[in-house]
Amino acid sequence: MSPVAAPIPLLLVADSAETCERIASALLSAPTFYRVERVTSAELNQKTPSKEIRLALVDQGLRAARQAQVVERLATAGVAAVALVDARDVQALQEVVLAGAAALVATPFVDTQLWETVGRVLLSDSGPALPPILSQGGRKRDQSGLIVALYGPKSGSGASVIAANLAVTLQERAPRGAVLIEVGEGAGSQAVLLNLRAERTLGDLLARFDPEDTEFLAEVLATHESGLRVLLAPPSQGLCLPPDLLDEIIDLLQKMFDFVVIDLHTAAKTNTIAVMRKAHAALVLIVPEMTSLHYGQLFIEMITATLPEVGLNVILNRSTLPAGVPAEAIRKHLKMKIAHEIPDDQALVTASVNRGVPFVISHWRSAPARAIHKLADDLAPAKAEDKAGGLASLVKGSGPRARLMGRGRHT
Repeated sequence: MSPVAAPIPLLLVADSAETCERIASALLSAPTFYRVERVTSAELNQKTPSKEIRLALVDQGLRAARQAQVVERLATAGVAAVALVDARDVQALQEVVLAGAAALVATPFVDTQLWETVGRVLLSDSGPALPPILSQGGRKRDQSGLIVALYGPKSGSGASVIAANLAVTLQERAPRGAVLIEVGEGAGSQAVLLNLRAERTLGDLLARFDPEDTEFLAEVLATHESGLRVLLAPPSQGLCLPPDLLDEIIDLLQKMFDFVVIDLHTAAKTNTIAVMRKAHAALVLIVPEMTSLHYGQLFIEMITATLPEVGLNVILNRSTLPAGVPAEAIRKHLKMKIAHEIPDDQALVTASVNRGVPFVISHWRSAPARAIHKLADDLAPAKAEDKAGGLASLVKGSGPRARLMGRGRHT
């Protein structure tokens, strides 16, 4: 007969008897046996948690102390705090994250959500090793092109804008050039961002794709004035790209270009895992807002659980956003280094999008453009002469600049 595992002690800080009963009921359905010690916020003010307590659940409706204060006190004592917060209460969400909450559980919760979060925090209580800056995934790099995937877990993270600017920057550094692909289940935005005419798109390629026909693939690719080639998403909303076919397309493009930059749409559910598994550098775009941080954490946890070999890199977009969550608080909450920060300049980005000219071309000395170049340096270090000229030459004089304001062409 197998010995019965000793129960894991948990601290529950709650003033509501109803909340205590709800949490106790949820933990009874967990595969792990927990022993819950309940204290009210007033009682916690009078004593310190016992040394055997590694994790505490902290309810939002406390009377004798603010939830964030309790979370901070527990964190100082070395106890990981899981905060139960109304997902609609943005201020409370921000406060507990800044206070050092190990995880969040949105209320009202379902049983599995609660005990899976508890189990995950206990497993990572010592904190996972921080990945190196721009760590590359489990795939070994050969002589084929480097695959860079960008994904924004929440719509509006700016992943497509960053993908366009990064791809244009890498194009300048690649002897065989770079290609940008839009992967999603709806219409893309790169045609607008790069001012390209979508004469042929991914839909045309799927209609007669042949892995041996590189000439047709080249015909489908749009050409930006920088030389960047782009595989545009179709304007229709109904295209669903099979992962195995996407895999073949990426393999073919790898043989043709030095860099394959993938703009992975938030809604690209069927291809997210496939692309992340294939990428050499997987970049997760997060903005310093609570909803973005919440969805970012869920995505990182999902990828870490299903693809532990993938080295995710957090890119903090709009890092200087007024009243945004500080970078250090984001790093502590995600338990990951922030690989790169891209400063906020909404006026510049809006003008860039409206004109269809990447800001690394139109405003190559701006803070966001310099941040993109630093990101590109981790992927393909630029020569000194490239930094001095390169993309800047495209905006000098009326000729090249006028061409950038026109439509893209196909070759």
